[in-house]
Amino acid sequence: MTGAMFKLLTFLLGLYALLPTALARLCHVGVVWRVPKGGGRVAITFDDGPDPVYTPQVLKILKQYNVRACFFVLGERALAFPELVAQIHTKGHEVACHGYKHRIPWLLGPRATARDVREANAVLTRITGQQPRLYRPPWGMFNIFSLLYRWIDGQRVVLWSFMSWDWGRRATPRTIARQVLSRVADGSILVFHDSDGTPGAASGAPVKMLAALPLVLSELQKRGLKITSLAEMTAGRNHFSCSLQERAQNWWMRFDNFIIRHLSIENVDLDGKPSLFRLARRRYRGKPLTLPDGVVLRAGDPVGELHLNNNLLREITARGRTPERIALLTLKELRRSLPALAGYVRQTPRYRDIKALLGLTMLHQGTERLGFIKIELPSGLRRIARWYQGWLLVLMHPEGRRRLTGRKDKLTPKLVVISRAELLRRYLPAGNGSAAENNKQKQDDGGQQGKGEQ
Repeated sequence: MTGAMFKLLTFLLGLYALLPTALARLCHVGVVWRVPKGGGRVAITFDDGPDPVYTPQVLKILKQYNVRACFFVLGERALAFPELVAQIHTKGHEVACHGYKHRIPWLLGPRATARDVREANAVLTRITGQQPRLYRPPWGMFNIFSLLYRWIDGQRVVLWSFMSWDWGRRATPRTIARQVLSRVADGSILVFHDSDGTPGAASGAPVKMLAALPLVLSELQKRGLKITSLAEMTAGRNHFSCSLQERAQNWWMRFDNFIIRHLSIENVDLDGKPSLFRLARRRYRGKPLTLPDGVVLRAGDPVGELHLNNNLLREITARGRTPERIALLTLKELRRSLPALAGYVRQTPRYRDIKALLGLTMLHQGTERLGFIKIELPSGLRRIARWYQGWLLVLMHPEGRRRLTGRKDKLTPKLVVISRAELLRRYLPAGNGSAAENNKQKQDDGGQQGKGEQ
């Protein structure tokens, strides 16, 4: 594995978690964090329940003030206390999704992210008879997939206008009420917690929230602010549809082009048209590796780092529409692109001394027939690559989500490698000098090996 590729994957891992959270929390991209001003309305929400001790007390206070709220419920706790979820629903409050378990989205891959939300939705739908319309990720954290998945799946992502800090050890009823009432305004979405069973919550914290809640509700009513359910505040707003997948693709293409420019990755063109491949010159950083044709890769050897052209893949997906058609178009493009890659490597001076070409991909089935060998990745790097490439597959492919399900073994990322000499021998027309280059490469490797033995 080359050092540059490892750095790229590490960089992408940071973006996988930090970028979408920043976009949602700071820039409010794709999320509801308040509602338009002018209606004198405020929404109240509760996270992390239901709880058999605290939730009934919350419901009692809300009934006393004739207020409807939204409860972002954990699927695991809903399964344990279904009667409480049913009670929330029958009393006119909205039941929304907070995931199945209170797990950090930063540490979840695409498949685990989807499963966490789907399992929670299934439990809540079974109890209430209604599919949850709204979703709030634990701690308000996102990964790229969780943000895009919610858009594509049709649920609204709801955060909050500001924190009440009601879960902290130092919180008191007075500090909670002061924190809320000093900042609340027309259109605010407030957040409280009716459970102390999640990581980070102080034991018994909801007791303080329960004491502060009547103070907050009575003061809001004195100020003339109408406490309205999120269902009413978001009524009439269109749900995100699959057309937003195209928006997500456009966003990713811009980011992809930024990466290409700044990491010295170049398109491999044929007759002025892009091929399926991109290429960068790197140094090999892995263990010594002997390829089938005798070429030996050692640390520090120059190699060509292969990347797929995502712009071309997107065009193929758009033209194909069905998985079968996409597969045929991709195969046709691959047959055109491999000779283009061989010609580019032979004609471009900076690639004349590379010993091999390698790339990291989960779409490696059948690559042996093309002259490549497959290398297993270290577990940590494999997990990172699977997160990234799995999300990309879902984003680009019409059946990407279904293909990930139940195909973990076949869609495990691997390193595919082919020697430069083998690439030229297979994919350049006869008489172009590739055989001579092949023999020279083997002689060079043999000489280096002999020196090493001495």
